[in-house]
Amino acid sequence: MQKLKIWLYIIITLLWISGLTFFILKTWFQVPGEFGITTNPYQYTSLQVHGFFALIMMVTFGYVLGTHVPKVFKLKPTRVLGVLLVAIVSFQIITAYLLYYIVEDFTRDVIEYLHLGAGISLPFILIFHIYRNKLIKEKDK
Repeated sequence: MQKLKIWLYIIITLLWISGLTFFILKTWFQVPGEFGITTNPYQYTSLQVHGFFALIMMVTFGYVLGTHVPKVFKLKPTRVLGVLLVAIVSFQIITAYLLYYIVEDFTRDVIEYLHLGAGISLPFILIFHIYRNKLIKEKDK
C-alpha cells in the first residue's frame, strides 16, 4: 500500500505541475510570430506530458477504486472526503474528454476553467483527506 501511495503522489504532482505549466504558457507566455501573437512553443509539449500522466492516472484511479475504496468506504470519518476525491477525479476525466472534442469557444473556455479549478484543488483535498485519516488513526490508539 505504501508503494501505491508514493506512486499516486508522484502522478498527481506531475499532473498538477504539467497542467499548470500548460495553463501558464497558454495564458501569459504567448510569443510574437510572423503573423502576430502565437502559442508558446512549449505549450503543446506540456499538454502532451499532461495527457501522458493523465492516462497513467486513469489506470491508477481504476486500481484505487477497486482496492482502496471498497475497504475503507465503511469508515465514516473519511467517507465524505473520499467521495469528493472520487468525484473530482471523475469530473477531471469527463472534462478532459470534453476539452478534446468541444470546439465552440465559450463552452470550451467554461470547461477549461472548471477543469483547471478542480485540478488545482485536487492535491489540497487529497492532503486534507490523508491528514484527517492520520488524526483519526492517532485518536483511536
